[in-house]
Amino acid sequence: MSKKHKPTEKQAPKAAEDKRTEEQQTVQAESAATESEELEVSTTEAENEVSEKTEVASQTADESELETLRTQLAEANERAMRWQAELENYRKRVARQTQEERKYAGMDLFRDLLPIVDNLKRAVDSAEQNHDIEALLSGLKMVLKQIEDTFNKHHCVRIEAEGNPFDPNLHEAISRQPSNEHPPNTVVYVTQEGYTLHDRVVRPSQVIVSFQPEPTNETSAAEETGNDEVAEPQS
Repeated sequence: MSKKHKPTEKQAPKAAEDKRTEEQQTVQAESAATESEELEVSTTEAENEVSEKTEVASQTADESELETLRTQLAEANERAMRWQAELENYRKRVARQTQEERKYAGMDLFRDLLPIVDNLKRAVDSAEQNHDIEALLSGLKMVLKQIEDTFNKHHCVRIEAEGNPFDPNLHEAISRQPSNEHPPNTVVYVTQEGYTLHDRVVRPSQVIVSFQPEPTNETSAAEETGNDEVAEPQS
């Protein structure tokens, strides 16, 4: 049988010291692990807290921005409604003014025509009392001149037609007349005067237009006789 060696007195303290060292290392390792776990927990809690604060701040900023947008939208709607009301009032005012202008458009013209009516009435009264045809004719000519002057004042001008070439935009041909004195399609007579207002025709002139007459038999024979005659030489 083998003999067991008992530890010597020197080896016993060393073993105890190694055991204590090992226990200390174990305790230190456990403490380090605990501290690491606590640090990890603290870090996670800190991250969660930061995340929560960030989320709260973000929500607060979003709510503030949303409230600002709501305020701006309300102000824009109010301005739009105010502008719409002003536009509607402007349209009504313009429509009312246009209606009044159309209703009283002839006011100035009638004011200018009233003196003409007065003069015409005076001429008629004078002719009835005095039986003077010459005076009546003179009065009528004066009234006619006043009417033409009033028309010109309001830019209603008589169309110059007689002697001018026929213009379908200004003239209305009611008849044709042969003429050797005028070129074809010339206005030779005006049966009813026409007038223009600015650049628009109020009424076209009714006119008679010339055309080239066809030669008659007598005219043709005379022309042929004239062509057949030969001048005798002078001695």
